Amino acid sequence: MIERLRGALTSASFPVMALLLLSAIVVYPLWTMLFLGAVFAYIVRPVALRINRRIPYLSVSIILAMIVVIMPLVGILVFTVDSIINSAPSLLSLAGSIHVPGAGNLQPSAENTLASLRTVLRDILSGSLNYVVAILQSVPMISLQLFVFLSSTFYFARDGGRLLGYIRTLIPEETRPFMERMASETERVLLSIFYGHFLTALAIGLMAATGFYLLGYPYAILLGIMTGLFQLIPVIGPWAAYTPLSIYDFVTGNILRGILVLIFGLFLSTIDIYLRPKLSGKYADIHPMIFLVGFLGGPVVWGVAGFIVGPLVLGLAYAALEAYRMEGEE
Repeated sequence: MIERLRGALTSASFPVMALLLLSAIVVYPLWTMLFLGAVFAYIVRPVALRINRRIPYLSVSIILAMIVVIMPLVGILVFTVDSIINSAPSLLSLAGSIHVPGAGNLQPSAENTLASLRTVLRDILSGSLNYVVAILQSVPMISLQLFVFLSSTFYFARDGGRLLGYIRTLIPEETRPFMERMASETERVLLSIFYGHFLTALAIGLMAATGFYLLGYPYAILLGIMTGLFQLIPVIGPWAAYTPLSIYDFVTGNILRGILVLIFGLFLSTIDIYLRPKLSGKYADIHPMIFLVGFLGGPVVWGVAGFIVGPLVLGLAYAALEAYRMEGEE
């Protein structure tokens, strides 16, 4: 027994495993940003290679590609936070002053419904504002995570090929077919998630913002962003944004706009039913429940980044199981 223990401690695998464990402890607080950096590098690299045809410096091409891909997302995030901070006080005041024509003649049940609507609206807006304030209070940590995210995106985009080549040399010969199949399935899953969910949400959000603006709603862009976020949740979808607006119009006497926004919302839902499977079906048929659980469970574990990390982690697990299943069939 002592000889076996001594042999294990003096073998080459022991220091390797020990150092890998220590490295995992060091990387753990930042692994979420490293993971997101690797995912975004997968999107940035093709753009950088196209730019590299005109600019003969790969590093400069990657930086330009990162600006093209990431900066619009950062701009949307900053605009959303700024809109919530600026609009929340006005919306809270509006929620408290909702007045229904002839409210004095309403039945007690209708009055209770209206009071509940006011309370829910105030709670949602107050919770959103408090959450944004809590995020702003942790600016130093967010800055560190943003730096790690941008740095990892750059280096993964630049040196990702060499890293994959190095990993291939560590994989035993007999398991390489499985790992290659898993890499192929992972690529299909990532494309399905990107096109089937995130790109669909972007399209629905842009259409919603345009429609709400034409219908005369204040903060139409913020409402469009919220619609896009709701669109990411398969069970919920855009109806969670346009239904409260129609209810608000109905109870305040603006019947025509209430009907119009309801028709417009049904149009958005119809587009969602057609667009999502059309885009994602080209790559991988992922059950919506996988994305739903990842989207809702991810933020519980990883915070805001979990909205992206959660679905991706479950999608990668699905890809690994699919590759294992295919290998078993062969």
